[in-house]
Amino acid sequence: MNRTEELRQQLIGQLESAIRDFEKYGDDEFGADSVHIDIITARRTVELLKKLFVPIEGVWQYYTNDEGKARWRCSVCGKIAHKNPMEKQFCSSCSAKMRMEA
Repeated sequence: MNRTEELRQQLIGQLESAIRDFEKYGDDEFGADSVHIDIITARRTVELLKKLFVPIEGVWQYYTNDEGKARWRCSVCGKIAHKNPMEKQFCSSCSAKMRMEA
């Protein structure tokens, strides 16, 4: 598990806990539907959301394998396409927006 996934799991746990506390105890004192979280959780949530929604762009890199057959590799995740991916606008493995190598 990489650091981003660890952070995501931790944040989900903290937010779910805050939601459970709200549902159990309510917030009648303030008359509002709000969940209170600490500043560290808020900052990490923002950081994680920025990482998750950054558009990733990749290039289909052309090469030939050991048998001399044409292959294309995603520059982001390394997925190999056995047929010309000219029509593929996104990598099916990492979802990066793809373009052909110049």
